[in-house]
Amino acid sequence: MSKRSVSRKMQLLVLAFVLLALAIGAWLLYRHDELKYKEVLVLGHAGSGFFSPLNPFNPLPSNSMASIVKAMEENGADGVEVDVQLSQDGVPILYHDVTLASITSSEGIIDNLSAAEVVGLKYKGGFFYDLFHDEEIITLETLLQRFATYPELPYLHIDLRNHSPSRHLYYAQTLMALLRKYNYPLQKLVFISPNPNFLKAFGEVEPQAQLMIDTAGDFEQALVEANNYNLHGICANGRDVTEEQVQRAREQGLQVALFGGKSRSRIARMINMRPDAIQTDNVGAMRDMLE
Repeated sequence: MSKRSVSRKMQLLVLAFVLLALAIGAWLLYRHDELKYKEVLVLGHAGSGFFSPLNPFNPLPSNSMASIVKAMEENGADGVEVDVQLSQDGVPILYHDVTLASITSSEGIIDNLSAAEVVGLKYKGGFFYDLFHDEEIITLETLLQRFATYPELPYLHIDLRNHSPSRHLYYAQTLMALLRKYNYPLQKLVFISPNPNFLKAFGEVEPQAQLMIDTAGDFEQALVEANNYNLHGICANGRDVTEEQVQRAREQGLQVALFGGKSRSRIARMINMRPDAIQTDNVGAMRDMLE
């Protein structure tokens, strides 16, 4: 057999292997369990989720305007979950991580910086991701201004991020003042934190606020704290809970929000747990599955 013939066969084998891998990948991407339940809110997790090179490809920074707009206006989410931090001078800012150094060219913690030092900083996700976006850090008010143009205000889950317990009450007062300025209906707002004392501060400022405790990986402890502090719900990573836990919480009168889920199989598993809402990293897939 000639070298050219052997080379040709090797090329065909490689091509066949690639095609097989693509077929398996497509099957894994779209396969999922049958949905037994569909009455669940579809919320974008920090907008359209976090940087992802695969399923789904997502070059948009979490909490950025483009990420939120994609979830709401392109993929049809019922609302979004966002992470809100308070600058030193009292401006609510959308940002997920603890330090600016993780995803910008700046440094420091937002609690210790003025809004002027933070708002407008460009997100830096690495050369590959930055080819596809030009996003910057925005304020919560900028987002509320955008939502004010919608025919109907979306659901808004706010992950409360504050690194100084002495500012819990000030944070709650400041955030509620901004939301009242835009007449945001309380029935469409949920405030989330792993710290029950932080949530308690919100309850003091707005007794009708819907308060959810983040399990931080321990659902049973969160369930105890939710009842001890008279909270309204539990927020948990969909990978860390069971259907039995979700139903037990709901039987006790608590709302349940799950977060995560990029693949359809993971999203289907969460939907079938029958939570009230899912903060998903793949709004487009989840919305398509529920149609």
